[in-house]
Amino acid sequence: MSVPSSPEGGLPFPYNHTASIVEASNGVLLVAWGAGSYELAPDTRIVASRRAAGSSQWSAPVTLADKPGFADANCVLFLDDVGMLHLYYVEMFGDNFCLGRTMQIDSTDAGATWSTPRPLLDAFCILLRNRPIITAGGIWILPAYEQAVYQSQFWRSADRGASWQPSGKLFSVPLNLQPAVAQLADGSLFALLRNGSKTGTLLDARGDACGIAWAVRERDDLPNPNSGVELIRLLTGELLAFYNDSATQRTPLVAALSTDGGESWSSPKIIADGPPQRSYPSAIQSADGRIHVVYSANLTHIEHVTFTRAWLLQP
Repeated sequence: MSVPSSPEGGLPFPYNHTASIVEASNGVLLVAWGAGSYELAPDTRIVASRRAAGSSQWSAPVTLADKPGFADANCVLFLDDVGMLHLYYVEMFGDNFCLGRTMQIDSTDAGATWSTPRPLLDAFCILLRNRPIITAGGIWILPAYEQAVYQSQFWRSADRGASWQPSGKLFSVPLNLQPAVAQLADGSLFALLRNGSKTGTLLDARGDACGIAWAVRERDDLPNPNSGVELIRLLTGELLAFYNDSATQRTPLVAALSTDGGESWSSPKIIADGPPQRSYPSAIQSADGRIHVVYSANLTHIEHVTFTRAWLLQP
């Protein structure tokens, strides 16, 4: 999938960024992202495109969330364990990210229709980037971060998203933000975090099964230019990370596999390359085992790549 920025292509916005992908219960692939004149422009809204199971064609984008006169940003798509789709995003009431609040809409028909927006987290200046997980114990863990101080935190729900309680903020040097989280086989949690201090690396964090206590460390073996990171757990139990394999540039976009719970990672394999950037990945493993990744291409297009685990392991 490539989303054009021209009116002829069906999307008259030059800015397209921060995509999120999910597979609905009926096999439909759904991608949502922020589209507008520029980041945080008053006309920036959340749009989405669908691809039916077995099809190679993506639908024309439709608007899912648009607060008149203010930006909507940083959307996250999430499929829960009973097949309901959730879209979490940030609704702005000012001209910077701290002047915003998290919102949600829900769909019971694979994204064909959506509920009216309602508040998600009872907090301001808390932003989202990556989707929540459901732990083996049934707890929903939503990775988030405070924009003003660049500190991650994890919001927990024991009642299927009806209410949320935050962990303490993760303080570290370098600073951290935009965590992506997965549960390991022993029940503990593992996260990769964007580095907010521009020291050219990723960070990781290990937490207990409830997402309350965390320990953060810098990963000198995982370069990153202060850009978004994605982490998913495959059906095999392995971890798969997506990030920019450079200390200074938001390209190339690579994938790396871990078979030991994030202690070590395979040699990165290039998913997309090209100046000036291929960044902000969002990934899933679909029911048929294929891996799907969407990402921002130069902040003007959203692109989609799919591959198998076998391809990832090829030299």
